[in-house]
Amino acid sequence: MEVSIIPSKDDRKIVLLSGGTGTPKLILGLREFMLDESLTIIGNTGDDDEFYGLLVSPDIDTLIYLFAGTLDLEKFWGLENESFTAMKQLTTMKEEIWFQLGDKDLGLHLLRNELITKGWTLTESISEICCRLDIKAKIIPMSNDPVRTMLYDSLNTKHSFQNYTVKLKERPIIVKVEYEGAEKATITSEIKKTLVNSSTIIIGPSNPITSIGPMLAIKELKTALIKTQATIIAVAPFRGESAFSGPAAKLMKALQYQPNAYGIAKLYKDFLDIIIISENDKKLIPEIAKLGIKAICANISLKTQQERKDLAETILNVINSKKAV
Repeated sequence: MEVSIIPSKDDRKIVLLSGGTGTPKLILGLREFMLDESLTIIGNTGDDDEFYGLLVSPDIDTLIYLFAGTLDLEKFWGLENESFTAMKQLTTMKEEIWFQLGDKDLGLHLLRNELITKGWTLTESISEICCRLDIKAKIIPMSNDPVRTMLYDSLNTKHSFQNYTVKLKERPIIVKVEYEGAEKATITSEIKKTLVNSSTIIIGPSNPITSIGPMLAIKELKTALIKTQATIIAVAPFRGESAFSGPAAKLMKALQYQPNAYGIAKLYKDFLDIIIISENDKKLIPEIAKLGIKAICANISLKTQQERKDLAETILNVINSKKAV
């Protein structure tokens, strides 16, 4: 079944929840069939941190660079052809550097910091930056309120996400995850309207604990997902019990979830309609069905652009078949 390009629409009925590298790879596939104007992406800010007085928002920044056409598609973070002269200078001044900020990347952080200092909200600042970069897709941070993913190791030491993944290279054994600030965080009226008016919401193959988890920890956002009439489709970030990237498997185990497609379905069961799982995980379909969720097998690898395109086509065909019913 051939998929036609979805035209631009003011109501932006295709929405994605996005974290780090997995969902941006899927977006590259979707862009083969959809105009950027038809995409709204709600981005995770639980990974955000401050370095040298500047707010760094890795998942949001990846989306900005992706749609601006400047993302390093080898690493799927940072800018292509980046340099690190500023970091080298800090090293010269005997500063310990464990989180690299590229020279061009610093430009984004400086501008965002300037806008926020002037009183702009995070949502407003991201919108302004997207406008200046002529980005047609809508990129919205999950909240204007700070929510930070904190991971506790077996010694009850608390780590920020960046400290755990970048500085400590995921070595500590994590036994608990908290989303600091989530209990007080709210979502904007724009996000509420977006989720209510959507016909389809796609939860990308991002880390369910550190990328999607912070969003679900915001009561208003999870409630909106439960109440929306949209079809909600998730893409599993697992083949068997192996995550495609990052510490998803070990964190799922730490929180007593099975590190596989069934564990993802169970984590999202309050609102999920359909989950796309690996062809190797066909045996999980009956158990997932008991949760009231339909599982569809496909090649969910996103390593190559052809695989990204094929998966996007599978998802869009699922959407079209739902509309035809």
